[in-house]
Amino acid sequence: MFCREWLAQLEQHKDDIRGAGLQLAAVGIGEPKHARRYCGRLAPSVTCVANKTLEAYRAFGLKQGSLLQLAGPQVFLAGARAVAGGAVQGEATGNTLMLGGVFVIDQRGVIRFADYDEYAGDHPDFDDILAAVRTLDLAQPH
Repeated sequence: MFCREWLAQLEQHKDDIRGAGLQLAAVGIGEPKHARRYCGRLAPSVTCVANKTLEAYRAFGLKQGSLLQLAGPQVFLAGARAVAGGAVQGEATGNTLMLGGVFVIDQRGVIRFADYDEYAGDHPDFDDILAAVRTLDLAQPH
């Protein structure tokens, strides 16, 4: 449900994100056919890839959630928000225990912004991402 919600938000904010000079990509855990199915429907302008292993998640320092991070009060509030916004839980694919994150990576592969989910459904605010990006000189790595 939260992945579907995030993909829909990426699509909704695509013009603002591209206007900040960014390209959109989403990485998930699972079969490539799942990425095609969900992205094609929810976020057709986003490049989506999926991998059955956790290599990409581990490379970015993402971790499995604890019981509280996966089923605590904040998760239930996030679930209510997601449902109110039209996201529903379908068949789960991939590793549902992993927490997500958002990263801005410059053209040289340097991570210039990182936001790690504190619990399932903890998506950053797009205004915060865009504000952080506007302060960066993405042409020059630090």
